[in-house]
Amino acid sequence: MRLFKMLATAAAIALTLPAISHADTKKLRFTTSQVNPDEPIVRAMKTFAERVSTRTEGRLELEVLTGDQLGPQKKVNEMIASGATLVSATDYGQLSTFVPDVGVIAGPYVFKDVAAADKLFAAPVFKDMEAELEAKGFKVLMPSGLFGLRHVIGPKAYRTPADMAGVTIRVPSSPVMVATFTAFGARPTELPWGDVYNALQSNVVDAAEAPFGSAAGAKLQETRKVISKTGHQMMFTAWVTNKSFFDGLDPADQQALLEEGQTIAKELTAMTLETDERYAKDLQAQGVEIVGDVDVAAFQDAAKNAFDAVPGLTPGIVDKVRAAVAN
Repeated sequence: MRLFKMLATAAAIALTLPAISHADTKKLRFTTSQVNPDEPIVRAMKTFAERVSTRTEGRLELEVLTGDQLGPQKKVNEMIASGATLVSATDYGQLSTFVPDVGVIAGPYVFKDVAAADKLFAAPVFKDMEAELEAKGFKVLMPSGLFGLRHVIGPKAYRTPADMAGVTIRVPSSPVMVATFTAFGARPTELPWGDVYNALQSNVVDAAEAPFGSAAGAKLQETRKVISKTGHQMMFTAWVTNKSFFDGLDPADQQALLEEGQTIAKELTAMTLETDERYAKDLQAQGVEIVGDVDVAAFQDAAKNAFDAVPGLTPGIVDKVRAAVAN
């Protein structure tokens, strides 16, 4: 009888304690423009979400949403800056609408290879950029995952900037990308990624630019059959959330997000490098001509003054980035 009373008392006490399992879970929607679940970035996002959930014992749950389900990156980033508790897989060109200086990272021919980019992301100038983003309401969780080398896909080969004269080309909402293709002599048109296929199919634009994986994932090969390897941008994705939301998290959960962000950045870069050639071969198998004899030096020369046309850059910021990359 005494044991029965003790158990009953314990049960009564347990009923009065607050539930701590699912009640304390914070659910975050984690968005990307990409659709293909096999693309490295989507795979990396899902892996990151699983690891964060495990490390935080379920206190943080990230739901991966593909295909701009919450709207284009520009809109999602604006929501985050305004206080929305989301995570955006975006890039520095898109973020430059809030902090112009970070657009230099998305500029033409900034990095000769991944090692050069690693130097920048470890440099004080990048830490200053992160601080500027935080002042605008962003917290960078993953700063440096390689998204891919971007090339031009169109109805014909573009071997020199002269071949791009007057070509209407889709670019993301990125001032530096607009300036880059203007410098090439083209007519850049800003469109969300989800609109690119239809824009090409309906000839709203003549061409687009993207890494091999993104072109294949969006099935752009159904609309255009020539990819010119301009390699005009080595693009890195940045995963950001709202700074105030991040600051309100338990320190252990903050650490989990940042440490897993650093880990997945390296893994995403490795996956992108590994799959890039495979995507190129897949596109060729579907009838796409991959033009390799592009006069990259001519494109680099044409792009030299592109930064001069980007509004809002801090004087000397381009030189600081180039010095960091060179060191």
